[in-house]
Amino acid sequence: MRWLCCALLPILLASPAHAEWTQQDYAREYDGCLSRCDKNNPQDHAKCIAYCHCVTNRVESGFANHGQLAREVIERKLPERIATLQKLANRCNQQIWGNPARKLKFQ
Repeated sequence: MRWLCCALLPILLASPAHAEWTQQDYAREYDGCLSRCDKNNPQDHAKCIAYCHCVTNRVESGFANHGQLAREVIERKLPERIATLQKLANRCNQQIWGNPARKLKFQ
């Protein structure tokens, strides 16, 4: 059974705060996800592309304010925000890899 750690979220949460998602926010999140996914799954680049698009699109759709999301998850560690991110990661991981994502950790 494959488990894929959600690579997008550490990058998302380390990004500078913006009121909205810019093209640069999206590209940074997607590219960071893809590089980590490819590193963990070197034989499955096509799945990594699909996974990272899924996660990045869902997070952007679910959280319009990029900077606020980072503050709520990293600084405040709001359980409801983390749970929402976990659900998004689980859906994409299930869809692409056939398993839920590993539990997200924020330090």
